[in-house]
Amino acid sequence: MLVERIMTSPCITFNVEGTIEEIITLMHEKNIHHVPIVDDENRLLGIISDRDIKQALPSNLQDRLVLDLNVPITKIMAKNVITCHPLDFVEEIALDFYNENIGSIPVVKRGKVVGIVTAKDMLNTFIELTGVVTPGTTIQIQIPDIPGNLHEVTEVFHRFKTGIESVLVFRDKKNPGKKIVSVRMMSMHPQTIIAELEAKGFQVYNPMENSL
Repeated sequence: MLVERIMTSPCITFNVEGTIEEIITLMHEKNIHHVPIVDDENRLLGIISDRDIKQALPSNLQDRLVLDLNVPITKIMAKNVITCHPLDFVEEIALDFYNENIGSIPVVKRGKVVGIVTAKDMLNTFIELTGVVTPGTTIQIQIPDIPGNLHEVTEVFHRFKTGIESVLVFRDKKNPGKKIVSVRMMSMHPQTIIAELEAKGFQVYNPMENSL
């Protein structure tokens, strides 16, 4: 899946000449938590998050009341910004979110901001990929990590004319040489499929029996 499919575009940006007070007002009015900071040509210069603002403000209420918020946003914005391109793969930028513990990544094309991806966008994408928003049943099948086994699994669904909403494959960390195939099927009655898979020698996680 490409970044352009999940990014918010166009996104709200803020001019580098603005003040802390102005961006606080903007974030409150638009109910947003991350704002790319740009110049007059929409070139990315930095980014501000609500966390940056909280860290910049005094924790003491009395000090906050006398704080001059009419200071340049450049005083608190993050300048070394991780970015991505609309044609990057979502799974690649997921590593940036994970490794850098960040809440958003601006999307830049030809040097200009064209969108933004947030951690919430990434979570929504994961939910979409699992297919759980569609009525059905999820089962997990343990298979040997050798070519051809995935085809053997999906062939069972084809034989019983059962639709598949999504398929995720990942390594079984507890069992080297094995993989787990998580299948979201478009049926609320998985018993026949499970029985056939088990007859073929696969271990299946049965949501009703917890067999895997």
